[in-house]
Amino acid sequence: MTRYGLRARVITLTLAPTLIIGLLLSAFFSYNRYHDLESQVLNAGSSIIEPLAIASEQGLVNQNRESVRRLISYAHRKNSKFVRSIAVFDASHELFVTSNFHPNFDTLTFPKDKPIPFLSSSEFSDNTLILRAPVIAESQLATDARELTPTSQMLGYVAIELDLSSLRLQQYQEVFSAILVLVLGLILSGIFAYRLMYDVTRPISHMKNMVDRIRRGHLDVRIEGKMHGELDSLKNGINAMAVSLSEYHVEMQHSIDQATSDLRETLEQLEIQNVELDIAKKRAQEAARVKSEFLANMSHELRTPLNGVIGFTRQMLKTQLTNSQTDYLQTIEKSANNLLNIINDILDFSKLEAGKLALENIPFEFQDSLDEVVALQATSAHEKGLELTLKVDPKIPSGLVGDPLRIQQILTNLVGNSIKFTERGNIDISVELKSSKEDRVELQFMVRDTGIGISERQQAQLFQAFSQADASISRRYGGTGLGLVITQKLVGQMGAILVSPVACTKAQHSGLP
Repeated sequence: MTRYGLRARVITLTLAPTLIIGLLLSAFFSYNRYHDLESQVLNAGSSIIEPLAIASEQGLVNQNRESVRRLISYAHRKNSKFVRSIAVFDASHELFVTSNFHPNFDTLTFPKDKPIPFLSSSEFSDNTLILRAPVIAESQLATDARELTPTSQMLGYVAIELDLSSLRLQQYQEVFSAILVLVLGLILSGIFAYRLMYDVTRPISHMKNMVDRIRRGHLDVRIEGKMHGELDSLKNGINAMAVSLSEYHVEMQHSIDQATSDLRETLEQLEIQNVELDIAKKRAQEAARVKSEFLANMSHELRTPLNGVIGFTRQMLKTQLTNSQTDYLQTIEKSANNLLNIINDILDFSKLEAGKLALENIPFEFQDSLDEVVALQATSAHEKGLELTLKVDPKIPSGLVGDPLRIQQILTNLVGNSIKFTERGNIDISVELKSSKEDRVELQFMVRDTGIGISERQQAQLFQAFSQADASISRRYGGTGLGLVITQKLVGQMGAILVSPVACTKAQHSGLP
């Protein structure tokens, strides 16, 4: 947008053409009038000097100064308004006669080192005009002008000095009149511009102020007053717009009030639902706590008689028994051990869920703990014909501080899974030193086997309690599905990460850093 307002533009576009045209016309006519006045004075001086040059011929021939003086004195008196002096010079540029005294007759003469020209000449100097006309013998006047030369015999010449003060004054008057007409034109243009602003820009400014008030929210204002033409149509359009905005504002306010009321009711319902959900949450937490306590108590109650069953079964196996009795007792022992493992898993899971499982922080021999796990699992691996290997990074220090029992439990679960799901091949356990910072070491455990593997879709179900990757697995291999869940929670309490197994055709990888 331009930084000039409508009023300034109207004034500019109204006065600027008038000023430009007035200046051009004033300059044109003043210039022409200026030169016309000079031409008039020059013509008037020529009409005086040429007859004098002709009339002075006889006086110069006869050297009759008195007759020439009377002639030029009469011409001076007749044109005394603008003639200052009239002088007649002979062929040798000497003053022959003059109409009055002149302070410097040299300004009226031709240059003495040059011949007298045979044509009249004029010379402007400040406020004076000097005219010179040669006096030629009558016999030479009959000669064709083309035959006259600067060397022709001249009798002398007449010089007239004219005063241009009145001419300059008249020229100044003409310029002043032109300026006066220009100013008058500008005044008239200003009057018309003011009238135009009053009839056009003032209503537009009023409408602009009303639109600004409507924009600020005063929707009840209206443009009043009578206007003409397109301005009246614009006024009606703005008033109609204000009416539409007012109606829309009322409708919108009504919609806002309705939406606010609905939102308030919704918030009240949400508050009631939140209260109900909070009560339900507390009930669920209480039920979970009761369940955890029940599981923990029941696990203890069940584990005590099971230990008695296992103990007396082992004692009876040491006595003299028939083959059938031995087979029955071994089945009882195996079933009791499986049940005891399940109860132990449930007990650990319930403690982890209740947050009551505390980790120890004691010194232990790292290598001995790993060897114990491998020794306990070696029997099961060898029964299935599997090769079980352990590789420990020699950079790992032998004495560490931590919870050896839980580390053994985690490693036992991982190795046990590998043995369970591997039919043939080998199981490799490796431990590497990832980093060592001051009094802390970072270790990475990896259990690699040649088992049945697992797909990427089934990996999402690995760490869900009481679930298997495949429903058929529980039928074939058994298990509660709590081993990896307990392992994951123990690893989380240790501040470490349990990496999911990588699915492949016949390989299972579990990492514990």
